[in-house]
Parts: sequence; structure tokens; C-alpha cells
Amino acid sequence: MRSPVWFVVAGLIALAGFAGALFYLMPRLGAADARMIRAVVPGNAVLTLDKAGPYTIYHEKRSTVDGRYYTSDTVSGLRLRLTDEATGAPAKLTEPTMHSNYTIGSKTGSSIYAFTIDRPGRYRLAADLADGRSEPKAVLAIEQGMLGEMFNLIFGTMAIAFAGLGIAGAIVLVVLWRRSKAV
Repeated sequence: MRSPVWFVVAGLIALAGFAGALFYLMPRLGAADARMIRAVVPGNAVLTLDKAGPYTIYHEKRSTVDGRYYTSDTVSGLRLRLTDEATGAPAKLTEPTMHSNYTIGSKTGSSIYAFTIDRPGRYRLAADLADGRSEPKAVLAIEQGMLGEMFNLIFGTMAIAFAGLGIAGAIVLVVLWRRSKAV
């Protein structure tokens, strides 16, 4: 194991770790974006929420919905109401406990509201501007658990990349150690 070929092998393993991290990351990023429910506001939308628990509503400053591109720097004066279609019970909208931002592709979002539902189902989101205007249009994205998934995605990607680097580093150290013993 003193041959210089082992340095090439170590380099290839390090590159394979980075390639593996990239192949792990890319499809999962798209899946996280696809899970988000988007609604153009002001207006009404019916949201099918398939899991009970906490959700976050984001204002997407740049977004595309149904092939149309939207930009809106602010949603100042936007009023939201969320009601369970089956029972008519309102969901309590609150400030998120932790402010979060994301950029996925060309979409950029900032958390503005949070809510918790007790049961999955269809919920009606009603949004209007304080003065009754219908413009400017903005996009809201609703999701559950994206922050935790992003942490898992980041740490999973880093683990794969560092595993490749660790194995490559171990090979280099063994080769150097064996070369020093041979002298």
C-alpha cells in the first residue's frame, strides 16, 4: 500500500463522496418544493391538508403558480382566515415560533403565519387586503415539517460528503504511514 496509485484512489473516493452527496440532494430538494401547497392571494383557496399537526404559511416573494410568475415584496395589510370545510371551525393563525426563510430554485419564501389542525381534511383559506383591493397579487405557500426535512437533508448530504472525505483521508494516512516505515 505504498504505491502512489493509492493517492489517485483516495482522490476518486473523495470525488465519489461529493457526487453521492449531490445525487442524494437534488431529487430531495425538488420533492420538498413539490410538497408545498401554493395559493394566490387575495382570494379564496381550498387546501387539502393530509396530516394533523402544525403547519407554516410562507409569503413567497418570487414564485410561479400555474405557469404564471409572481413577485411581491410585501403582503402588508393581508388578512387571512382558515376554516375547516367539514365543521366550519376556524383554525387559529399565529405568528410562527421561529422565523424561517428559504430559497428553492427561483422561489423565495419567508414565514408569516403558523397554525395547527387536529384532523386532516379540506380547509378554506380566505385572504383579502385591508382596504378591499384585489392587487397586488402574492403567493402563499403552506407546508408541514419543511424545516425538519431541510435539517435532515443538509446533515444527510454532509454525512455522505464527509464519509467520502474520511475514507479518502484514511487511505492517504495509511499510505503515508507505510511509506514512512519503509524508509
